[in-house]
Amino acid sequence: MTVATVTLCLGILLVAGAGIFVLLILGDLRALWILLRLRPSPIGTRGRVALEGTTEYGAAGRQIAPVTGEDCTWYRVLLLREPSRAFSTGDGPDHDVILEAESPSWPALTDHSRRIPVDPRLVSPSRALYDPIMSGTPAYTVTELEHSHAKPVPLPAIVPTDVIDGLRKSERLHLTEIRVPRGRTVFAMGRVTTRGLLPNRTGLTVFTTDSRATTITTRREDVRIGGTAVVWLTAIGLLLAVPSAIYLLTLPG
Repeated sequence: MTVATVTLCLGILLVAGAGIFVLLILGDLRALWILLRLRPSPIGTRGRVALEGTTEYGAAGRQIAPVTGEDCTWYRVLLLREPSRAFSTGDGPDHDVILEAESPSWPALTDHSRRIPVDPRLVSPSRALYDPIMSGTPAYTVTELEHSHAKPVPLPAIVPTDVIDGLRKSERLHLTEIRVPRGRTVFAMGRVTTRGLLPNRTGLTVFTTDSRATTITTRREDVRIGGTAVVWLTAIGLLLAVPSAIYLLTLPG
C-alpha cells in the first residue's frame, strides 16, 4: 500500500509538472506570435516596434570603459566587497556595494540614416527588481576582476585606494565591468517614445546580437522541446498514477 501511495503521488507530481511546462509553452507561443507579427521598422518609428541596426555612441560621444580602457558606446561598473561588514548575521546580502558607475548618457542604435537612444535596461542586466527578462545573445561584454590579500591583482584607478588599503585579510573585492562595443549588429524589440527605445511594459523585450530569424528559430525550438516534455511527463505520470489509484481503490475496507 505504501509503495502504491508513493507511486500515485509521484505520478500526480509529474502530471502537475507537465502543467507548468504548458504555461511556459503558452508564453513562448505568445512571444513567437509577436515576433512573427511585428516586422522590423525604420529607426524612429514610434510605439511598439522591432528594429535592426548597429550599436553607436550616445549623446555623450565615445566612452572609455574604466576597467579595461576599451572603446565602447556605454559601460556600467560595479565594485563589491565580500563578505558584507554591514550584515554579518546573515540577515542581509553577503556583500557591500562600494561603487556603482555608468556612462553619462544612454547608448544608441543606428541604421546609418537615423539613431535612437537605448534605455540601458535593454542593453544589460542590472540589480533592479523590475528589469525586463532578456533572451538571446547579449550585445554587451563582461570583464570581472577579483582582488584579495591571498590573490592580489592590479586594479584600475576607478577603485578608491582607501578601499584597497582597508581591505581585511578575510575579504575580497569583486569588480565587474559591462560594456557595449560600437558597431555590433543588433535585433531589438521594445517601445519607442520621445526618450528613446524603452522596454515593453508587457510582452516581449529583445536586445540581442542574434538575427530576427535566429530569434524566431530559438523560440520555435523552445516550443518544440516544451511540447515533448509535456507529452513525456503526462504519459509517465498517468502510467504511474492510474494503476496505483486503481489498486488503492480496490483495497478492502
